[in-house]
Amino acid sequence: MHALHRRVAHLGATLAVLSLVGCSIDVQKDDQGRQADVDIRAFGNAVRVHTDVPADGTGLAVYPGARPSRRHDRAESANVDVRSWFGVSVQVVAAKFESDDDPEQVRVFYREQLAQYGPVVECRGHVSFRRSEGARRPVCNGDGRTEELKLVTGTDENQRIVTIEPDGDGTEFALVYVNNES
Repeated sequence: MHALHRRVAHLGATLAVLSLVGCSIDVQKDDQGRQADVDIRAFGNAVRVHTDVPADGTGLAVYPGARPSRRHDRAESANVDVRSWFGVSVQVVAAKFESDDDPEQVRVFYREQLAQYGPVVECRGHVSFRRSEGARRPVCNGDGRTEELKLVTGTDENQRIVTIEPDGDGTEFALVYVNNES
C-alpha cells in the first residue's frame, strides 16, 4: 500500500500546482441537495468521486439479503478515480453493507467469491504486501486482537478486500477494489 500512498501524494501535489494553471470543478448534488459526485480537471489530470455507487464495481457479488449500510442517512459507498497525464492511475471502489447473518456465514461466502481472483489471505489486523512470485502479494501482520476480519486477494497494484465485523446480532462488511496499475 506504500506505493499507492506515494502515488496519490505525488498526484495530489501535482494537481495542486497545476490547478494554478487552469482547473474546472463540477459538483453534482443528489436529490436531497447533498454533494454526490465531484469531477475535477486540471491540465490533463482528473479526479472523479462518485458516491452511492453499486457494489458491482468491486467485482464481487453482494451477500444474499444484505442491505447498504446507512450511517448519517446515506449509503456508504464511493468510486474514486484519479488519473494524471504522466501515467499515474488509481481507482478505488468501496461499498459497505449490513446483514442479519453472523460473520462466519459472510466470511464463507466471500472467501469463495475472492478465490476466483487468486489465493485469499485472512487476517485480523494489518495487511501488507511483500514480493512473491514476481508481484507484491498480501501478507497478514495481524496479532488477532481485533474483531474485524480482512479477506484479501490480488497484488499491491490490483487487489480486492472484504472487511467483516460483528454488528449487534448481525454483520457489517465492506467490499473494496483497488487498482493502481499504471
